[in-house]
Amino acid sequence: MTDEELLKQIEAGVHTYDDDSEAYRHVFKALKQEPAFHVSLPFADRVLAKIEKREEQRDFRWLALGISLSVIALIVTLALTKAWTVGVFSFISGYPGLVIFGLAFIVLLQWVDRRVLRKHLE
Repeated sequence: MTDEELLKQIEAGVHTYDDDSEAYRHVFKALKQEPAFHVSLPFADRVLAKIEKREEQRDFRWLALGISLSVIALIVTLALTKAWTVGVFSFISGYPGLVIFGLAFIVLLQWVDRRVLRKHLE
């Protein structure tokens, strides 16, 4: 008799009294019981802190990768076009308030995302 057939018989309630079926019954009875240990609260807090630290480090790695790739793309673009002028951005000089507002708005959205939305989702 294979293990699968023996398992199906035990689950169906068919009682066979050989060593294999008794061993399976004993194992399944032991698996149904909850473990008799409890994790202390400081241990659980340390585990959660490590998980949060890893997630934060992962976020910073993605940020560093994004910045690095942006700088590399800028260097490649400047090298291929051979245009070392920033005249394209001359329109920004006429709107300093708009630029400051845009940057402040982006920072505000990032702050809201980190402080309010992510804590609310947890």
